[in-house]
Amino acid sequence: MRIAVIAAAAVLATAAGCGSDADEPALDETRTTALSVLTGWDEIYPDASGTAEMSIGEGTRVDLAVADLEPNTDYTAHVHDAACDHEPPGGEHWTADPDEGESEANEIHLAFRTNDRGIGEAFANSDLVADDRARSVVVHTSASDALMEHMSSDRILCGDFDR
Repeated sequence: MRIAVIAAAAVLATAAGCGSDADEPALDETRTTALSVLTGWDEIYPDASGTAEMSIGEGTRVDLAVADLEPNTDYTAHVHDAACDHEPPGGEHWTADPDEGESEANEIHLAFRTNDRGIGEAFANSDLVADDRARSVVVHTSASDALMEHMSSDRILCGDFDR
């Protein structure tokens, strides 16, 4: 009996390891995050916040909602490759193929404009499949934002995806 239990455990351990890859996400996986305002910007946008959901299957969909930003302003957001406590917050843009470098075809990019109350929403449907290197989402202000000249970073909000 003991030999049968050990053999069954060995079969289960082997099966669990088959086809697994640390960078490959499970099909139909969903990760969520709450976005928080980053240091420096918290004085300008003390109530800014947001949420993001990343759904991964044969491709990746990211849904983003933000509130209490500058009204009628353009912003961009990207999936990033590090946590929000990294320096810089969120690290670099996540790229499907790290050897290719950053480009719109190799990353998940969202662009949106806030309404007259500072609320914005965006979504991206991508053929790229986000892996475990996709750690966070960062909202960037536009380079033309007049406030940018007084800030050390264009990163306003950041949220770490749950795992």
